[in-house]
Amino acid sequence: MTAASLALHSRRFTSLLATSTSVLSRIMSTHLERTNGNTREPEVENCTVSSITDISPTVKLLQLAPERPVTFKPGQWVDFFIPRTNMVGGYSLCSDPRSPNLELAVKYSTHPPAHWVHKTCKAGEKVQVRVGGDVFLEPDSRVKVVLLIAGGIGINPLLSMIRAGVDTETKYHLLYSAATVEELIFFDDLEKLTASHDNVTVEYFITKGTVKLDNLVKANRERISPEAVNKLVSDYKSRFDESDMRCFLCGPPPMIDFLSKEIKMKCEYEKWW
Repeated sequence: MTAASLALHSRRFTSLLATSTSVLSRIMSTHLERTNGNTREPEVENCTVSSITDISPTVKLLQLAPERPVTFKPGQWVDFFIPRTNMVGGYSLCSDPRSPNLELAVKYSTHPPAHWVHKTCKAGEKVQVRVGGDVFLEPDSRVKVVLLIAGGIGINPLLSMIRAGVDTETKYHLLYSAATVEELIFFDDLEKLTASHDNVTVEYFITKGTVKLDNLVKANRERISPEAVNKLVSDYKSRFDESDMRCFLCGPPPMIDFLSKEIKMKCEYEKWW
């Protein structure tokens, strides 16, 4: 092997090691560490789990009744404190900020808070939450178009934005991707919103399996591509000034990394899980 080849292999190994170290660091770090620089409310609020239901094979929906009103902006998340463990979870709120109750959709994992939700949590459990996050949409922002791109459980904060804005003049256009039809959580809610509000449009993307629902006529059998997003961006830019448009992206980090670099307008997102 020549000196040039050895140097090339060395650079590749160093790059791979750096990437692996970064990924491992994210996996090993806690929610509080990853969001250390984010804005948080000072108060921790007491809540009671009023219900817990399965909304997909891997996701449970928690409804929380706070002891006192909890205010948040659509797109924000909560620190989630559970009984009998010091590990703190972090979950985006999917509820309408006008609702007195809070909703969290939690995907199964072996991470202690998610594992507790799926294996131990029951109605009546006492938990605590603290609102945080710097990426959100004010319902009274008067923006004319909001483009929303969701991957999997990333639908949570974007659904909160839609719920908060359905009675405004803002246009909401959601592109929602999941591995299977069964993992399109909130499908029924989204279909009801599109049927009853002219300012909400939803397009579905299925990346695995087959589409079994007869009424899922809008499903695309592919991932959300930059081409699909940029086609919408170009269309909306032809009708609106870009200052009247906003784009929010929420999904797995690789999806965010890829699409945020390719979409031809500013995308707002947080990567903290």
